Amino acid sequence: MDRKVGAALAVAIIGVVVGVVGIVMAKDAKDANKDTQAALEKQIKENDKSSAAKVAAAAAAAKQVEKKITNKAAGAEKQDEASLKEAEQKDSSQATANAAAISSLQDKLNQLEAEIGDVEGKQKSNTAKVNARIDQLSARINSGG
Repeated sequence: MDRKVGAALAVAIIGVVVGVVGIVMAKDAKDANKDTQAALEKQIKENDKSSAAKVAAAAAAAKQVEKKITNKAAGAEKQDEASLKEAEQKDSSQATANAAAISSLQDKLNQLEAEIGDVEGKQKSNTAKVNARIDQLSARINSGG
């Protein structure tokens, strides 16, 4: 009877250890997702409204991944590891997509700034030409009249 009790106790201890490992891994994933969500929310504040919608969608996706992970009970360790890898890959690909969108928007802003600079330069040049022409005409009128 002692062997059976010892075996049952060993199985119970192993089950508890696996459960605790699963819970710890789920908590780590939840913390990582919170960090990811905070970074995504910071990007929302830094970008214009169109990219903010994309980042908000990414934050919602991160929350869904977080819910999936935290709702998981203390299942088998291998299953938890696979879920964590999947969540990390999703977060990584979403962060890459967000970085590309931000880079694209920054390039467009730089182009617009260059175009505004060109327009302002042309406007100053045209104003200088008009002023010079006015001065010439004024000199003609004053010398001729």
